[in-house]
Amino acid sequence: MMNYRNIIYSLLISLPFTAHAGVINYEGSSTIGKFLEDASTVYKASTFKINTVPESAGGEQCAMRNTCDLGGVAREVESRFLENGVVATLIAKDAIAALVHNDNPVQSLTKAQLKDIFTGKIKNWSEVGGEDLPIKPYVVKEASATYSVFAKAVLDNDPYQNIEVITPDARMIPAIARERGAIGQLSFSFLVGVKGVKPLTIDGQAATVENPQYPISRPLYFTTKGEAQGEVKAFLDWALSDEGQKIVKQRFVGAH
Repeated sequence: MMNYRNIIYSLLISLPFTAHAGVINYEGSSTIGKFLEDASTVYKASTFKINTVPESAGGEQCAMRNTCDLGGVAREVESRFLENGVVATLIAKDAIAALVHNDNPVQSLTKAQLKDIFTGKIKNWSEVGGEDLPIKPYVVKEASATYSVFAKAVLDNDPYQNIEVITPDARMIPAIARERGAIGQLSFSFLVGVKGVKPLTIDGQAATVENPQYPISRPLYFTTKGEAQGEVKAFLDWALSDEGQKIVKQRFVGAH
């Protein structure tokens, strides 16, 4: 079991210091933060201070402003940041699950049905072959890339309707596990070893991060101001090595 010095709602984490190791300050995506938690158990050349409160938007901003050593963005990095000196390094590929209570008899939805649920048009599970039970759609906060990637891939950027915001992302699983009628959006990286919820098959595609046909996927990037140097470069080189990618593949599809 990983031993953290401080954990505050899984958002702001100081991992234990190693003798003579430098500290890499990370800011951004909570999804990529899960990889850093895993990596810290193996990579000892540096330690990490992880702040996932700003989510992916913060991973772009802090890199451009040079206020972090390493940013994290769980979607395509916006061109305006790349044009202002931000360098994005692809580290992995992720998928976003549509999660329901484990006792919900519904096993699959079409993407059109999923869109109608999160835009407020379908409001009862009986409309999609389930029980006569009100649907409670949960979403992560707007700053999270999960929110925007899901909106683009599923909603065609139509506005969310009839939703409840769950924050931080780590609270999504217990929220769904408590509410039989719930459905929520969450990165597959949070699903390792969890109970009480299940991902739905979408458009006939099994909900696994390894399935290239699964329709809700995204890239994961580390961001830096200019080309990485020193300890940050050493860590990125390790993360892209066979050893680092082995850790990546515990939760994601590797970058290569």
